[in-house]
Amino acid sequence: MGIILKQILLVIIAIVVIAAIATYFLILKKQDLKGFCGWSTYGKCTTDKDCIKSGCSGEVCQSRFEEPVITPCQYKECYNPEKYNVKCKCINNKCQWAP
Repeated sequence: MGIILKQILLVIIAIVVIAAIATYFLILKKQDLKGFCGWSTYGKCTTDKDCIKSGCSGEVCQSRFEEPVITPCQYKECYNPEKYNVKCKCINNKCQWAP
């Protein structure tokens, strides 16, 4: 194998490892929200002020730059962010529920 091919292979391996680690931590982060059933659009943001709650029951965390999300008007206790101590935040430039 040529040197360039080996370097390309190492870069690809590094990318795969980083993606696996990132996925692992995202899964762990979701477990922190155990019981909370709201959802996120992962819309673009730069600060927490760019992220808003939407949906009829406030169960969606989305970017203020996105079109409003329309959801059925049914309330579930698991939509209550205060009960589960979560907030709609900007994390890694994506709006999402987080502790």
